[in-house]
Amino acid sequence: MKRQEGNIPDEEARRLAETTFDRNVVVVAGAGTGKTTLLVNRLVHLLMREPNPAEITRIVALTFTNKAATEMKVRLRERLKALLVMEPLDRARGPEPVEGQERATTDPGAVRVEDLRERYGLSSDEIDRRAKSALGDLEKAQIGTLHSFAAHLLRLYPLESGVDPVFETDDDGLRFEEHFAAQWELWLDSELGPNGSDHTRWRRLLNEVGLEQIREAAYALRSELIPIEELNRQAGADTLAPALRDWFATKRDRAGALLAAHDRPKRRKIESMLAAARELFDLLLVRGHDAVDALDGAQRKDLDRDLGDRPVGWSEEDFAEAGSLIRIAKQVLEVDRDLTRDLLGLLSPFVRRVRATFLEQGWISFDGLLARARTLLRDHPGVRERLKHDYHAMLVDEFQDTDPVQYEIILYVAERAGKCAATWREVELDPGKLFIVGDPKQSIYAFRRADIEAFEQVVRKVRESGGVVYELATNFRSHGRVLEVVNSIFDRLLRRQENVQPPNVPLIVRPNRRGGVTRPGVELRLVTAGDDEEEFESAAATRIEADQLARWLKEDVLGRETLTDASGRTTPLMPGHVALLFRKLTQAQDYLEALRRHDIHYVTDGEKHFYRRQEVVDLINLLRVVENPHDKIAVVGVLRSPLGALADRELVELQERDALDYRQAPRLAGWGSPRAEAIRRLYGRLAEVARAAPGCPLPEAMDLLFTRLPVLELAAASLHGEQALANLLKVRQMAADLADRPHLTLTGFVELMIARLAEQPEEAESALAEESLEAVRVLTIHKAKGMEFPVVILPAFHHGTGKGGEAPLVAHDWSTGVLGVTLGNRCSLGAVLVGEKFLAREEAERRRLFYVGMTRAKERLILSGGLPSRPSRGTFLSLLQEVADGGVGEPDRETIRIGEASFEQTVVTAKDRVPRRKKSAPAALALAADETALVRRWEQRDRAWLAARATLRELTPTVLMKQEPHPARPSTGSAEGPGQARLIGTLAHRVLEHWDYADDTARLAERIAAVCHSGIPPERARAAAEVEAELRELFASFLASEPYERLRRATIVGREVPFAISWGEFHSQHSAPPSTLSRIEGSKGSTQHYIMEGVIDLVYRLGGQVWVADYKTDRVRDEEVGSRAAEYHLQAKIYKEAVSRCLGVDKVGFQFLFLRNGKAVEV
Repeated sequence: MKRQEGNIPDEEARRLAETTFDRNVVVVAGAGTGKTTLLVNRLVHLLMREPNPAEITRIVALTFTNKAATEMKVRLRERLKALLVMEPLDRARGPEPVEGQERATTDPGAVRVEDLRERYGLSSDEIDRRAKSALGDLEKAQIGTLHSFAAHLLRLYPLESGVDPVFETDDDGLRFEEHFAAQWELWLDSELGPNGSDHTRWRRLLNEVGLEQIREAAYALRSELIPIEELNRQAGADTLAPALRDWFATKRDRAGALLAAHDRPKRRKIESMLAAARELFDLLLVRGHDAVDALDGAQRKDLDRDLGDRPVGWSEEDFAEAGSLIRIAKQVLEVDRDLTRDLLGLLSPFVRRVRATFLEQGWISFDGLLARARTLLRDHPGVRERLKHDYHAMLVDEFQDTDPVQYEIILYVAERAGKCAATWREVELDPGKLFIVGDPKQSIYAFRRADIEAFEQVVRKVRESGGVVYELATNFRSHGRVLEVVNSIFDRLLRRQENVQPPNVPLIVRPNRRGGVTRPGVELRLVTAGDDEEEFESAAATRIEADQLARWLKEDVLGRETLTDASGRTTPLMPGHVALLFRKLTQAQDYLEALRRHDIHYVTDGEKHFYRRQEVVDLINLLRVVENPHDKIAVVGVLRSPLGALADRELVELQERDALDYRQAPRLAGWGSPRAEAIRRLYGRLAEVARAAPGCPLPEAMDLLFTRLPVLELAAASLHGEQALANLLKVRQMAADLADRPHLTLTGFVELMIARLAEQPEEAESALAEESLEAVRVLTIHKAKGMEFPVVILPAFHHGTGKGGEAPLVAHDWSTGVLGVTLGNRCSLGAVLVGEKFLAREEAERRRLFYVGMTRAKERLILSGGLPSRPSRGTFLSLLQEVADGGVGEPDRETIRIGEASFEQTVVTAKDRVPRRKKSAPAALALAADETALVRRWEQRDRAWLAARATLRELTPTVLMKQEPHPARPSTGSAEGPGQARLIGTLAHRVLEHWDYADDTARLAERIAAVCHSGIPPERARAAAEVEAELRELFASFLASEPYERLRRATIVGREVPFAISWGEFHSQHSAPPSTLSRIEGSKGSTQHYIMEGVIDLVYRLGGQVWVADYKTDRVRDEEVGSRAAEYHLQAKIYKEAVSRCLGVDKVGFQFLFLRNGKAVEV
C-alpha cells in the first residue's frame, strides 16, 4: 500500500499503527511527523475494518485543545467525503470533487478507496454507505477535548455524579473567583468575630504567617483535584508514608555513596554538609517526624552554611547531586507539622463549603469536571461497565500534555469488560481498545499538571498488558539543514532521565522534499558590547538586539528572499511567512516596538496586556463616570481621552469653573474654549446615559454607551484600529457573560473592572481573525504548539527564567500519591518530595520548550539574542553553549559546530548596523502585458509614499531660526565655552521654572544651590563652583530690575508650557524671509502643512492682557540688547500665535527677558 511519494523509512510503522486492532497501541510521534493524518487514518480504518467495523458514535477521539479537536473533526469529514462514490452525473462532468475532497485527495498520507478495497475486500458502494453513515452521525460522535468528554459523562449520570443535570462550566474561572471572594469575607467575619469557635488556633497561625498567605492557601485548596480528606490524613499521620520512606531512603543511600567517593579525614565544607544531610535522612527513617529535633546541633549548623563553589576533586555531576541532597535536607529543617495541621484544620471546613455552594448554584469548575468524572468511573462499577460497553475504541492525541487525572478517566473507560479495578494501577486494559499518540519530548505543560512520570507509567502499563509502541521519525515539515542542527543539539541536550526526561529520537527528513527559501537552515545572530563598553546590561542587550533584528528583517529578508512551495511556485518572502516565538509574551515588548519603528506589521496571538490597553482604560473610566459622577479622576480621564480631547490647560479652566461634572453643563456658559460646544454635547449625552443605564441589564447598558457616544468609532479610527475596536467589544462580551449574576449591578461590574485595572491580571487581547501575509506572527512557543512557519525566529535568547518557578502551594504527586503544603518558608514533609520533583521537571521542561520552538521552522530558523555582561540563569543561550563545540558569541567565529552539524553565526557589536550581505538580485519574473500598467501604478504609488515620508512634517522655532542669516557676534571677552553657556542657560530656566516671584528673594540662593547640585553633570563637576557663582551674579541683576518687579505683580498662567499648532495656516498669513522657507516648502506657490512644536518659558496676565515671556541668558552689552532681540523675532511671532490660538485671545504681548542685563524688550 504505497500512499507516500517515495519510500519513507517508517512507512511500515505507520501502517501497523493505523491497522493494528488486536492490541493497544502507543505511537511516539516526533515533531512534524503527521500525527493528525495518522489519527484520521486510524478513525477511517476503524469505520471500514473487517470484521467488526465500528460506528462513529461508538468511538471516543480526544485531544488537548478545542482547536485541535475541531481540526481533527474537519479533517475526518473531508476524508470521509473523499471516499464517497461520485454520482453518474458527476462522472459525466469529470473528476471535479465534492466539497472537502480536494484537500483530502491531495494529502499523500490519506487513506484512499483503493487501500480500503484491497485491505478489507469492500466494494466501493459499501465504503460509500459507511462513509455516508459516519458523516450523518459525525456531530453526535465524542470527538473533542477530555474536558468536553468529562462533561458528557456527568450529564449522562447526574445523580451518580452529584451534579445538576443542566450544570454550567466555569471555563475561565471568573465565576468561582467571585464566589470564593464573597464566601471568604463571610467566613472571616464569622471566624474572627466574637462568636468564632477557634480563636486559639487562629492566634497561633497568625503569629507565624499573614492573613493574605492564609487566603492564598485556601484558594490553592479550592480545586476538586485536591483530595482534602487524604491531605488531612497525611498531615496528621504519625509515621512516614511508604512513598516518602522509599524516597528518603534513596536520598540517604545516594548521600552515602557520594561521601564514600569523596570523603577525607579532614572534611571540607561540602563533605560536612553532605554528612549532615545523610544523618538527617537516616533519622527520618528511624524517628519519623521527630528527626529534626534529634539532629545534632553541630550538624544543624553545617546545614545552615552556604555550599559555595565546586571544590577540587568533585565532578560537576557529583557536585550538582550533592547540592540537590543538601537542598532537600535544608528544606526538611523547614518542615512545620503543627503549622500544617493548624492550617488544614481551619481551612478544610471552609473549602468544603465553598465547593459545595458553588455546585449548588449549578456551576462546575474545569478541575471539577475531571475530578467528578474520575470519581464517577472509579466509584460506580455499573456506570463504568455501561460506558465500556458503549465505547468500543478510544483515541487520544497529544497524550504527553494530558494530566494524570485524565489518564485515570481514559484507563477506566479502556478497561476490559467484566473487570472492575479499585484503582487505576490495577486496571486490566481491553486489547485493541486504546490508541495513544504523543511525544514526551514535546511535553511543555507542567503548569497544567502534565507529568512525564505519569506518561511513562501509562506507556509501561500498555506494554505490560501486551500493547505495542511504534515510533515515527520521518518529518514532513522541516528542511534537512534545519533537522540536522536540531538532531545534533538535542542528541546532547535530551539525555534519558527516568521519569524526568525522555531521550531524543533524531528526526528524518522526508524523501524527495520540495520547495524552500533562498537560504535554508539555521543561523545564530548575537549582539555584543563594543570594545569600550565596560558593562552591557541585559535590558540594553534586548533593546539593541530587537532593533538589529527588525532592521535585518526589513533590509535583508522581507521581499528580498524568495519562498518556493512544493509545486515549484516562487513568491517573495512576506511578513506572514515569519513567526517570532517567545518563551513568554512579557519578553516581547521591546521587539514589538522595534517592528513598529521599522514599519513591519505584526499580529500578536495571546498578548496578556488587555487591561493596559488605553482604549480599555478609557472605557472603564467612562463606565466609572456613568456610575458615579463624583469620580473626578474618571471624569478627567474621559475628558482627556479621544471622547473629550481636552488639554491640561482646558481641564484647569474647567476646574476653576467647578465644571468637572457632566450634571453642571450650564457652568460651561461663557467658556471661551473652541471645544466648549463639543463638551456641552458630551455632558448632555453622559447625563442621558447615566439616567438610563442603572435600569438596564449589563449588556444593554454597554450597548447604550456605544450607541449614544462615538466610542467604537473613535477606537476604529485610532492607531491600533481593528484591535482597539475588538478589545472594546470584548469588554461588552464580558458584561454579557456576567449578566446572569443577580447580585452584579452596573456598580458591581464597574468595581470588578477597577479591581482588574489595579491587579493587572493576565488577559489576552481580543484575537483578530485574519492571518494575513502582510503581518509577522508574534506568539509564545506554547501557543505555536502544533503550528509551523517557513521562517521561525527565537528572539531573546539571553532571557532567563529569573529565580525559577515556585512549586504550587498545594501539590499532589500522582505517581506516589504524596500531597504537599507550602506556606511561606514552612512546609509539610510531603512538600519536600513534591518540590524537589518540581525543580527537576522545570529544568527538563526548559530543554523541551527549546525543542518545540526549534521544530516549528519549515525552512529557516534564526536564533537571536544578546551577550550581556552578566548572563541570566536558565537561558536558551546557555543550553546552546552547553552543547556547542565552542565559539558561541566569539566575533571571529563565523561557523558553530555541534558534532557533525554546523550553522552560521553573526555577531554584531552594539554600535554597528547589521552587516549587509551582498546578494545577487533575484531573477525578474516575466510580466503579462495587462500587468505592466498595474505594476507602473504601484511603482508610482511607492515613489509618492517614499516622498511623503521624506517630507518634513514637524518643525520647531529653532529649526526655522537656524535657516536665517545672523550677523557675526563680537566677542564678549568671556572665558566660558559654548558648553558651559548652554549649561548656565539650562540651569537658569530650571531655577525659574518653580520660583514664586512673590517669594522672599533671599531664598533664591537656596534654589540656585539645589538646582546646581542636581543639574550639573559629573563631567562638569570641577566647574560647579564657577557655574553657581555665575548664576548668583546673573540673578542678582535680574532681581534688582524693573522686569522682575513687573512679574511680582502679575498672575502666572503657566510655566514651561508645551504647544503644538498647525504651521501651514501661519505661512499664509505671515511673511517670512525666503531663506527660512526655502528648505521646508514644496514646489513654488504651494503651501505645506506642518506641526509647529515648542515650549514657552512663561505665560502671565497683567493689566487685563496676556503676555508671553522668554528668558535669555545671552552675554550681551546693554546697548546691543535690542539688536539681539531682533534676531529672535520669528520665535516671538510663533509663540504669540500659539498662545493666541490656544487661549482664544486676540491680543498677546511678548517680552524677551535678558536676565544678565535686567532688561525687557517688547516685540
